[in-house]
Amino acid sequence: MRGINNILIICIILITPGVKAGEPLGWISSGYSKYMVTPGIEACYLFRSHLGINLGVSTYFQYPDHSCITNKTHNASFGFSNANLGFSGYFLMLDNHRAGLITGFKIYYGPDYRKLRYYDEGGYDIYYDATSLQIDYGLDLGIYYIYKKASLLCKWDFARNRIRVGIGYRFKSE
Repeated sequence: MRGINNILIICIILITPGVKAGEPLGWISSGYSKYMVTPGIEACYLFRSHLGINLGVSTYFQYPDHSCITNKTHNASFGFSNANLGFSGYFLMLDNHRAGLITGFKIYYGPDYRKLRYYDEGGYDIYYDATSLQIDYGLDLGIYYIYKKASLLCKWDFARNRIRVGIGYRFKSE
């Protein structure tokens, strides 16, 4: 499956040679999964004339339900969740409206709770941490929209199959 993701990302980069680099952008982003929320920050910077670079980092806060989780291997409060490094660029620029793509590499260390089974007598699901304190990695793909100075971000993470959203600001002045 990761081979298909790599091919998809490479095709997107090669198909869009007219993409222009993004000016400095910043987002406050968040992701959500079972028993966790992962706030973070993302930024895009002008790297070359037709290419931008994207950086991001996130932490996680757990709120486990101890009656439903089978193993809890990470810190109960918060810790490093993920980081990403990738490329960005615009594919649409009309007056005050702009849209762009972000693609890159993502590395995870935070927990990933998945359903193990349904407990019939208790009437609830049992979850486990699928990472076992191992580093997980993969690709992510996102799209962002800018109206004047305000920006929205939506990214799909292929490593854990989760959506990450953000709200941000465009720093370049006209």
